[in-house]
Amino acid sequence: MNAISSALLNDVTTALREAGRSDLVERLVASTQADLLSSTQAASLLGVASANTVKNWLEGGHFPGAFQTPGGHWRFPREEVEEVKLRMEELRERNRSRDLMPSGGDEESIDPPLP
Repeated sequence: MNAISSALLNDVTTALREAGRSDLVERLVASTQADLLSSTQAASLLGVASANTVKNWLEGGHFPGAFQTPGGHWRFPREEVEEVKLRMEELRERNRSRDLMPSGGDEESIDPPLP
């Protein structure tokens, strides 16, 4: 599931509440939150000690789907966090095997930067 922006989620939930469908609001919010992680949850999944590390990577452009809630908290799409985790694991494995050649074996190519 793709992440829904907080602005759109807010508009939809407001419309549903005005239509007397609070039951649907609860279901919608629960379903969207399942695919989103807080900065602390993202840090835990990535195996880093600080949520600030994840926020720094966010500033570096590694989580383009992340957004701030109306309360100022960051939410990260689980899919993007898992992609970063996979890239980190691949880099660790290449370092362990001393494979320092860029992906594809072409000395001219450069992997996208990792956090």
